Amino acid sequence: YLRTITSVQCFLDGLLGTNKYVPVESADEVDFQEPDHDTIPRVELKDGQVAVQVRDRTKDVLNAFDREPDLMMSLVSQVAAQPSFNEGDAKVAPLAARLANFLPGLARKGRKAFGGPSGINWIDACDHFVCRSAHKLKYLKFSDFEHDDRAEQTMSAMSHQTTAHLSWRFRQWYQFPPLLAELAGPPLEEILTQMTTTLCLQKQERHPFVVYSCHDVTILGLLYAVGADFLGDEQKGEWRLWPAYASTLVFELVKIHSGTEDETHVVRVLLNGRYVISANLLDYQSGKTDELEYVGKGPKQMLRLSDFEYVVRRLQDAREKPV
Repeated sequence: YLRTITSVQCFLDGLLGTNKYVPVESADEVDFQEPDHDTIPRVELKDGQVAVQVRDRTKDVLNAFDREPDLMMSLVSQVAAQPSFNEGDAKVAPLAARLANFLPGLARKGRKAFGGPSGINWIDACDHFVCRSAHKLKYLKFSDFEHDDRAEQTMSAMSHQTTAHLSWRFRQWYQFPPLLAELAGPPLEEILTQMTTTLCLQKQERHPFVVYSCHDVTILGLLYAVGADFLGDEQKGEWRLWPAYASTLVFELVKIHSGTEDETHVVRVLLNGRYVISANLLDYQSGKTDELEYVGKGPKQMLRLSDFEYVVRRLQDAREKPV
């Protein structure tokens, strides 16, 4: 939660070019104030200023693990208790051991591993490769193996394997409807509400443009939630996708001229500019249906607004409330 907010602050500073960052010598010198999260501050904005509302973690739709930590850990534990999950995770124990040899922090005592016999935090392991690659740093820069070329080659060889296993772990999580619904249901419900409200606006009224900032695991969860068809193909292996650095997932409400009186708009979903086509992914993966069928009945198999409502309603039905 805090990391996301900090990222957004940096993004806005770079986007708007304020250049007013003042370094703080000590965290003790920062005066933290509890904001009123329910209302946007009524302040007079000067030219070039924008109002920013920071949501309380209990009302943050994009960070389920901060919003409902106990519930989410309970749902993760249910997945981690499955024999198939333990069998799959145990197969990469040698890989985990090699990673921990170079990055001891992955297996340090007290570190959350989120289940499985492999014993390391795979999110941290994947983040190491993703961040180093994005910033064009060697994988073992600033480590005890910094000048060991063979060790660097070994780490490079483990990069794809690490990302692939993390994708597999989250695939097990997101194939569990209550967990997926709790993570992706609230943000998609909010997007649906914004879209249906937009239909009531007049031409002269300002239409919403909303930018969210979230983690790669959330983007992946949203893709599973809308049933991205490429995640259903076990043969091609596209399900091993891990959202790249600075990925963008767009939900656009688009007016169509060939629709009926009741169906005038479609929801266009794009991942980094690529069309995302929705399918009955959960039913297909659970064995309820033998074929991967497309959900969108609009042009180019895009989701009509009613199709998008159906996707959100399925998630609402699957949400598991805390006891």
